[in-house]
Amino acid sequence: MIIRRLTVLAVAASLAATILTPPASAADTTTDLGVTLTWGDGDLAVAGGKVFISTGDQIVVANTQGQPTDSITGLSHVAGLAARPDGTRLYAALAGSNEVAEIDTATLAIARRIAIPAHPCPTHLALTGDRLWVGYGCAGQWQGGVLALDLSAATPAPSAFGRRHYDAPTVTAAGSTLVVGESGSSPSDLIIYDIAGATPVLRGEVDGYTTTNSFFRDVALTADGGNAISACWVPANFINWNTTTFASVREYGGSTYEGGTPVSVAISSDDARVAAGRFGSTDVAVYDVATGATIFSGDNPAGLSTEGGLVFSGSDVYALLMTWSTKQLHLWRIQGLAT
Repeated sequence: MIIRRLTVLAVAASLAATILTPPASAADTTTDLGVTLTWGDGDLAVAGGKVFISTGDQIVVANTQGQPTDSITGLSHVAGLAARPDGTRLYAALAGSNEVAEIDTATLAIARRIAIPAHPCPTHLALTGDRLWVGYGCAGQWQGGVLALDLSAATPAPSAFGRRHYDAPTVTAAGSTLVVGESGSSPSDLIIYDIAGATPVLRGEVDGYTTTNSFFRDVALTADGGNAISACWVPANFINWNTTTFASVREYGGSTYEGGTPVSVAISSDDARVAAGRFGSTDVAVYDVATGATIFSGDNPAGLSTEGGLVFSGSDVYALLMTWSTKQLHLWRIQGLAT
């Protein structure tokens, strides 16, 4: 059964809680970014000592304190972001022009645009070495899929693989593992590829029928690619999956929707902490990856967590929040949450 995303968003809106509590400590900051969210954008990346936020036809640039300092314009419906580990380059999926932009994080100049006209609405990005993985597809048109771009080439040629999707699937990659999450269907599969060789090889999948997974909103991988932690509309908690056995290893958060609907997830660089965002009363929670113990749980009156709007930077977590009535975006910096 296929259900359109806007229908699910309407259901999530009805779950938004009204009880809000202050941020974690006085040192934490919440900043009004001066922009509003449109569906399909709102990704976060940290690179080159800057925080990048995609929204509409621009990327807002903030310093590490979360204060906006600049913007990158001349883009068409910016969606997913991905940064090189050395912080020198940022990649942005341009769903409006069917391109991927490569951006110099020092100068904020667009170094090149990679056209992918045969693969509409590029939305989600993941990076391993010189290979950029792109989840593309306009919502509800069964044009979705995944492709790879070799960034070492002067003119990277898209290489698509795998099944067709209802809309743009989520993608995340680490080590020799690529995980693709079906985002527009119910039930939804988590599809796992081995990317050690030149061509992705299907390793297996977490079947949506047997696990009752529906509408993957975000997935994060441990550094070795051995475990994937997912955020779905259904079920109500965040699940750690072994990417070799495809079995559930651990769950994070409650088994009901009292804390809100899972929409975003991020793992610290040492794989010790997982940050989890919910569309509802608990905006952000942080758990111990190994034990599932809650390290932090907080609500912020500035707004509700957005899809994919979480990123670790050292011991800090940046969370993108949206005021439901106005779609106004705020950046919440929560300090000292990683080991």
